[in-house]
Amino acid sequence: MQAVISAFAPIWLIGALGWLAARSGWAGEEFQRTLTRFAFTLAMPAVLFGTLSRTPLDRIQPLPLLAFAVSTFAVGLAALALRRGKLPDRVVAAMSSAYVNSGNLGIPVGLYVLHDATFVVSVMVFQVALVSPLIFLGLGSERPSPLAPLRTPIVVASLLGLGVSALGWHPPELVTKPLEILGGAAVPLALFSLGMSLNGSAVAWRGTLPVVALKLLAQPLVAFLAGRFLLHLDGHALFAAVLFAGLPTAQNTYVYAVEYGRAADLPRDAILVSSVLSPLTLAAIVLTAAA
Repeated sequence: MQAVISAFAPIWLIGALGWLAARSGWAGEEFQRTLTRFAFTLAMPAVLFGTLSRTPLDRIQPLPLLAFAVSTFAVGLAALALRRGKLPDRVVAAMSSAYVNSGNLGIPVGLYVLHDATFVVSVMVFQVALVSPLIFLGLGSERPSPLAPLRTPIVVASLLGLGVSALGWHPPELVTKPLEILGGAAVPLALFSLGMSLNGSAVAWRGTLPVVALKLLAQPLVAFLAGRFLLHLDGHALFAAVLFAGLPTAQNTYVYAVEYGRAADLPRDAILVSSVLSPLTLAAIVLTAAA
């Protein structure tokens, strides 16, 4: 439990700093929009390219990843069906319910709990290369071109990173070092902007609780059922799929909603509530696996 709390502490602290900045009045809405745009168009693509280009694709673990993928699509489609409104708003609910915080939480949770961070590679590749383009396609469904997601900086950077990895090419430090510095700003900027958005806002519990229940309860349950009874997984492989399915909503979902001009209250609240509650649900998963 202490290891899980340690992984979450930076998220809570940076978000709290963003809230204080907005609360004190020295940073306003224009500043928040600038941070979000910078994270979406520059910092996030930089960190994704750097991470994926250094990732050997043979480290992908297909069967546990398949169980995780089944849980992602099952929960995402359930949220899409249950939510009312236009397709982009339903996609916001779907990604808030099923898109996990695999980056800055997946690695420490993998190291502390699984004693191995290799599965996070599989989850990150799946989310950025397959799930993110589908999210962008849905969020931008009112735009004229269905190919628009392929021009999104995050998708372009991810595909380039996967291509570099597949070719086995190692870019020179002259290229990688600036991208590493730029990518280091992605998570702090997203969390700071998210914290700012919490100022003066109360959680809309009626809409948030079903989404958080899907995220923290339904998604790991579906991953367990798919892994155990469809794929016949057990031991470490099954535990990894269920544990990662139980991670909270990614802060990227807030950035995506803002960037596409959709209401960001739901992902903001889902990130907040799931990040507060998930140490308890993740600890329950760990204890159940150890029993």
